[in-house]
Amino acid sequence: MSKASGCTCAAITFIILGGLALLIAWLADKMKSPTFTIDQVTVNGYNFSTTTNHLNATFTVAVRSHNRDSKYKIKYHVVAVSVYHTSDYALGFETLGPYSQGHGSYIIFSARPVARDVPVTDPEVARAIREENRVGEVRVEVRVRASVRYEVKGWKHKHFTLKTNQSTNCDVDRF
Repeated sequence: MSKASGCTCAAITFIILGGLALLIAWLADKMKSPTFTIDQVTVNGYNFSTTTNHLNATFTVAVRSHNRDSKYKIKYHVVAVSVYHTSDYALGFETLGPYSQGHGSYIIFSARPVARDVPVTDPEVARAIREENRVGEVRVEVRVRASVRYEVKGWKHKHFTLKTNQSTNCDVDRF
């Protein structure tokens, strides 16, 4: 056996073993993304001015996150909770964080997005809000965006952005 064929055989063996090690690491490293559930949404101080088409309201949103992964800890750097009218019209948002969530655990984020003097310029959206105001029930969509990093025993993964949204009906309290 020549010296060149020995080097070629060693290189091929090294490539195969390296590829096998990468395959094993990739198969063992399947992260499960957390599940988010909107537990509660309440609206307080709801006031829609029909003359100026401006909206004021304070939303209280409780978001439950479940880390389904049995190995990874999740570090939430920033959590943004936004409230939209169902027609993609932004009403308010709040940013929270940082949080840390152990493997297999639950965490509840409580946010209070505020709609302070929000102008409703779209006539269709204004008409829909007036109708909802008359009925006494507001349909909103809650969106959650989180910048996270997964960790396992000191080994940190790159940053990920998690997104979720859910629509719900809220009764309007008039004071």
